[in-house]
Amino acid sequence: MKPPDSLRRQLLLWLLLPLGLLLAINAVLSKRTADLTANQAFDSLLIASADTIADQLSVTNGAVTVDVPYVALQLLESNLHERIFYRVLGPDGQTLTGYGDLPLPGARASTSVVQTAYTAPYRGEQVFFVAYFKQVYGLDTTQPVVIVVGETGESREALSRQILLADLERQAVLIVAAALLVWLGLGWGLRPLARLRRNLLARPPMDLSPIDTTQVQTEIRPLIDALNQHTQQIDKLITSRQRFIADASHQLRTPLSEMRTQVEVTLRQQDPAAAHDTLVAVRDWIDGQTRLITQLLMNARSEPDAMLQQTTEALDLTALVRDAALDHIPAARRKAIDLSFEGPDDLDTAVNVTGNALLLHEMVANLIDNAIRYTPAQGAITVRVLPPADGSPSAALEVEDNGPGIADAERDKVFERFYRAGQKGTTGSGLGLAIVRDIATSHGALITLNAPAGGGPGLCVRVVFGGDVLKIAPASH
Repeated sequence: MKPPDSLRRQLLLWLLLPLGLLLAINAVLSKRTADLTANQAFDSLLIASADTIADQLSVTNGAVTVDVPYVALQLLESNLHERIFYRVLGPDGQTLTGYGDLPLPGARASTSVVQTAYTAPYRGEQVFFVAYFKQVYGLDTTQPVVIVVGETGESREALSRQILLADLERQAVLIVAAALLVWLGLGWGLRPLARLRRNLLARPPMDLSPIDTTQVQTEIRPLIDALNQHTQQIDKLITSRQRFIADASHQLRTPLSEMRTQVEVTLRQQDPAAAHDTLVAVRDWIDGQTRLITQLLMNARSEPDAMLQQTTEALDLTALVRDAALDHIPAARRKAIDLSFEGPDDLDTAVNVTGNALLLHEMVANLIDNAIRYTPAQGAITVRVLPPADGSPSAALEVEDNGPGIADAERDKVFERFYRAGQKGTTGSGLGLAIVRDIATSHGALITLNAPAGGGPGLCVRVVFGGDVLKIAPASH
């Protein structure tokens, strides 16, 4: 696609093209007006010339005589090379003087017509004529004397051209003046955009503060608002990435230093048993750091701002939770933990939610992983999906364990990043529940920490999906 042209040039074209079209239409109309004006002017001269000749008519011995004065033809003289013709016919139709072959007008419409103008070809040219009917008294007839005066059209064409050019010149001056005023007006009107450009160029690279919309025109403000919204999203994304880098640096720098120190001590000891213990510690540390990096990446993806860029789809919550539980069976067996799953009683009904499959799977995985970490050996964990009941539009996911639980005073703190409750003998980064909270928030779900329904020690994490992300549909088999 061709890039847009200059706004000023486009507006000028949209102004000048219609004005040019109007000028062309007006030129045609002006040509007609100029021709009409020139014809009326020169017809008046022809009539005046014929009237002057008519004044010289006289009756002598019962016959009409005429003496054509020079002034009668002088009225039609000009500096152009045009020819003048005249003819005087008596009442009997005989030519008294002038060009005997001049064409005559048609019959008069009525006897009240004194003069008439017409054009006719004569000697290879189009000639303009005026016939003047003069009633002469003292004769035995009532027929008038006909005086015909004609001229070629050079003077008419010159006058018509002069009138047309003068009219077009005025209109051209107006169009040029209008274009100049529009150009200057656009330059003045675009000054706020030029000032905005200078302000943006003068900004520091990391200044993503909103652009002030009060200094630009109303038509530009929606564009600036859209830019501000886009810039705000970029700012949040940069802040999220900076926080991710800071978190990763904080969580990785100290353990790396400790592990390096431990390896150096082991190398100096040259003890095979100590080397074996160090390798085991390194393996466990690598496993822990792998889990930490995975959680850091998932935490960055699960933030509400980043969630806006994720693809959502209709998902079967029951199948998703069941698959996540199956993935954790080996980890549960290593601690001899009874990991069970409970779903809807009606297998023909699926609990469908709208969301991102990867994020929701990670949310369930973090809940189960936390439960396995904090539940002692020989313990029990129940993962269940509760479909809507009693007309409620909400479905719930629960992960219940019989571990030590979380004290009431710490239940709000455990959702903070890198905060770990005071249980001993457990490892973790403190990101699990923070990730769960962000994913739940991104999906419009509500997460709560409760005591087990049957009483006793432990914790029941409950995630309730609202009606705006929940759908009930027949299960597909």
